[in-house]
Order: sequence, then C-alpha cells, then structure tokens
Amino acid sequence: MNTKWETSDLRWTTYPAEDPQWDEASGLDDEMNSVRTYVICTPESPSSYWLRTRWIPRKAATTLYVEIRFTMTECAGQNHRHCKETFNLFYYQSDSDEATPTHPSWMENPYTKVSTVAADHLLPTTCCREKRSNVKLMRLEPLRGAGLYLAFQSQGTCMALLSVRVFYRKCPSLRRSFASFPETVPHSLVEQAQGVCVENAVTPPGEQSRPPSMLCGEDGQWVGQPSSSCACRPGYEAGDSDVRCRGEMVIFKKNKKNNNDNNNNK
Repeated sequence: MNTKWETSDLRWTTYPAEDPQWDEASGLDDEMNSVRTYVICTPESPSSYWLRTRWIPRKAATTLYVEIRFTMTECAGQNHRHCKETFNLFYYQSDSDEATPTHPSWMENPYTKVSTVAADHLLPTTCCREKRSNVKLMRLEPLRGAGLYLAFQSQGTCMALLSVRVFYRKCPSLRRSFASFPETVPHSLVEQAQGVCVENAVTPPGEQSRPPSMLCGEDGQWVGQPSSSCACRPGYEAGDSDVRCRGEMVIFKKNKKNNNDNNNNK
C-alpha cells in the first residue's frame, strides 16, 4: 500500500464515530506533489482518537515494513496541558476484511502496538516557511494472517499524516554461474533459494553434483555466490557471460562456411 499513489479519497475509519477528529484532506508532500493526507489537532483534549486503514493483504511476506511520513507541531507556546508530540502505531491481523466501525475493539489487545512514534522535527506554532517532515520506518513481524489493518492513535497532538507506505522486500530473479534462481521472499535473516541449471548446462559429476542454491538476505539482496556451480554440457560453451551456454557446433559450421567462401573467392 502506498497512499502517495492514491488519487481518490482514502476513506479510512475513524473513532469515535460520534466525535471524529481525523480529517482527510488534499495536501502537498516535500516534492510539492498532491497527496491525500489525514490531519488532527486536539491539544486541549485528553481523549484518544483513532484512525484505521483499509485491509492490507500480506501476500507472501512474513515481515512487512511501514514507512510513515508526517509533520508534528510543537507543544511549546500552545499552553495546553494535554498537548503531546507523539502518536502510537498499532496493527491488527485477520484472514479477511472483517473490521467494522466497532470491531475490533479500539484498544491495545486486540490491536498489537508497534511503537510510540516521536517526531525528529517539530513545526513551530507561529507561521514559518520551512515545513520539515518526519520519516519513520518500522518493521512488523512475525505475521501470520492473510492481511492486516494499521491503526494510528492520537492523544493531544497537532499532526498530519502525509503518506503511509507498506511493503516487503524480495530478491529479484537472477541468473549467475549458469544457474537460474527464482524471485525469493526472505522469511528470516537469510533465505536459501533453490535454483536450476540454465538450458544446456548441468551440475558437474561427483560430490558437487547437487542443485545450485543461493542465499537471499532480509534486505532483498542476494548474498555471495551459488553454493554449487552448473557447467555447460559437452558440445556447448559459455556465451559472453556466465548466464547461458551456446553450441560449439553452430560456431564451427559458421567458421567452416566462411572459410569455404573465402577459398571460392580465390
């Protein structure tokens, strides 16, 4: 999910329904692009106000990353004893889009708390030109349900959610050492991926004769080299790199034809 790509209303769920304080609006991000935002400002109130996203499918990932871009107004100068400069992030797992305005209950447990998020940059209460936003990246794991909701809890803050991005990391499909490895999603620090030899390549005989494997790191980057190497079959040789094997006979016939043509020209 990436709210920066949304062109229509997000229509997330707010609580309490009888006193909604989160307002959806159009705003501008740091690159002056139009984005859908949610804003709230209740420094004089001790009450908690919640905002919940739509259901987000988990797909193949057991670890998700949440990137939040937001602004926060400083409490200094507001003279409100309930003013805060932090908000809480929660999530709720489910196997289907089952949430309603009253379910799950708006509290920690059933929601799982991720973190109390503090701003690195605060906006002064007086008008200013510079409006520096904050970017926080958080990790959710281990995940088991088919999907989840994110929830934001504000109590006494003046803030704006500029964008929310939910993503997972994966190693892209790769060809190396005459082996092909599929797109791989890591479920731990490293994930072993099984590969196959490319066309016209085989694993060498002997103790090393095992399918090639490679490690996918949690950052979505392939680690090191394949654990076993594939080699071109007899009658084939490496192409311009170690990603394919080409036939030696084809090359021989072409060279022989060129030599015959040269002799006929003489």
